[in-house]
Amino acid sequence: MLNLIAVFLVCSGIGIAVHIAIDLTHRPQSMKIMNAVWILTALWGSYLALWAYNKFGQAAPMEKKNAGMKMENAGMKMDMSGMAEMDMSSMDMSGMKGMKRAHWQSVALSALHCGAGCTLADIIGEWFTNYVPVTVAGSQLLGNWVLDFVLALIIGIYFQFYAIREMEKISVGNALTRAFKADFFSLLSWQIGMYGWMAIVSFVLFVNEPLPKDTWMFWFMMQLAMLFGFLCAYPMNALLIKLGVKKGM
Repeated sequence: MLNLIAVFLVCSGIGIAVHIAIDLTHRPQSMKIMNAVWILTALWGSYLALWAYNKFGQAAPMEKKNAGMKMENAGMKMDMSGMAEMDMSSMDMSGMKGMKRAHWQSVALSALHCGAGCTLADIIGEWFTNYVPVTVAGSQLLGNWVLDFVLALIIGIYFQFYAIREMEKISVGNALTRAFKADFFSLLSWQIGMYGWMAIVSFVLFVNEPLPKDTWMFWFMMQLAMLFGFLCAYPMNALLIKLGVKKGM
């Protein structure tokens, strides 16, 4: 039964990622890197990711965005004195669905942005070490974790760098420095949650029979590991945003 659940949820994650990818061709994110973030999130988040995407991630269709841009251009030509009594905050000028996101949604997106780098790093790292074992201090498990962390840090900083450069036109060096500050502690908290669950999997649940990496069960456990990573990264991202180390998304 557990193996059937594993097959169902892993396949669901892949299917939902494809669904979101198709939807993004019609509703691309205003911040381009978020297109990749939502697809990667769906791989482990499955139906939770689909709910989040529909709730606060989905952008307006491209036609509506184009109409919004035309409205904005036309509005610049209007007599601004006649606009004084209008509530501009209620107008959808950016083409995004709804108004400004709630704080918890902004924090969640920041955590998911970090987690997308971890997800991609784990997919690459785990499949790589499945064929080319990496050991640290004589332990393949520790070698896997070190490799995954290094890859996650590199990819995560790139994702953060890409986002910063989209929002602000600053130098590459300054953007890299800010990306490292914004992503390191967020990524570390995510990895702690993920490694904590995988340690339980390796030393408690499947201690007598290690899970092969090419099985449905292993990747189902990885989906759960990412969920624990998100739960650990969420409060860290809330703190980093509060301290001004990173911006909410």
